[in-house]
Amino acid sequence: MLDKSKYERMIDQSSVDDCLRILYEAGYPEGSDYERVLQLESVALYDYIREIVPDKSIFDLFMLRHDAHNLKVLLKDELSGKDSSHLLLANGLYDVLTLQVMLRDRNFVDLPEPLATAMVLSIEGYNKTKNPQIIDVYLDKASYTVMSNMSKESKQPFIKTLLSMQIDLANIKSYIRIKSKMEDLELLSKVLLDGGTIPLKKFGTFFQDEMVVFAEYLTKTIYSDIVEKSFADSFNITSLEKTCDDFLMAFLRVNKRKAFGIEPVIGYLLGKETELQNARIILVGKTNDIDSDIIRERLRVSYV
Repeated sequence: MLDKSKYERMIDQSSVDDCLRILYEAGYPEGSDYERVLQLESVALYDYIREIVPDKSIFDLFMLRHDAHNLKVLLKDELSGKDSSHLLLANGLYDVLTLQVMLRDRNFVDLPEPLATAMVLSIEGYNKTKNPQIIDVYLDKASYTVMSNMSKESKQPFIKTLLSMQIDLANIKSYIRIKSKMEDLELLSKVLLDGGTIPLKKFGTFFQDEMVVFAEYLTKTIYSDIVEKSFADSFNITSLEKTCDDFLMAFLRVNKRKAFGIEPVIGYLLGKETELQNARIILVGKTNDIDSDIIRERLRVSYV
């Protein structure tokens, strides 16, 4: 895997081609289109996971994230007449063609029930409001509901804890994003996700108060570091996203030395996805001639 020194080497390069050569040295597939290179590496990652684990169903919930994302992209494209196919992800439980046929026929019976219902509600909601945000609201809630059910069925405490953290962090980000934009409590109630450790009523209780009141509450939880770093950056949303990603990575890194169990495999999977995200940040930065210090600030903490 890429470590900090390799990221620094990439940042120091003068061109995208030079960055790609470092990825080739690390075992990435060769090619001139870096998005294609990263996509192929992502496919190889999931192929490897399927090869080494005895119970592949444990990883279904991680693959379902890609299906939910692809459904959002496909539906928004159909309703808006745009083409965002470059945003589609591989490694879902369903291939993209299957999802396209479902959408064309308006037949979602093969999807998990919460997602099937969310697709119907998304289409109806968009037709009434013409607001694409409603698609994100319905599909995000439904996908986390399905993933929560999968985590319970897996009977893996680590997966349940990880997903609960992801839900908490998503809710914290939604709260800060909506409150900082002076939007209303009704919108917040629509986007909050069930299944976290922070009671949903807490978000409503603190919504009318100054941001510092909610922050003080969070300092008494495991998310106190996030509050400290976010306050230091005046709740910059981009910085908050990175801080939350780094928080999860710290949790994964603590568990990567366990000799038995699913923890190191999940850590490697999500760590490798973070690596792909970092590689894309650097390559996009080089393509757009972004200052090296800015690129460096945007990188997530690596798994290794």
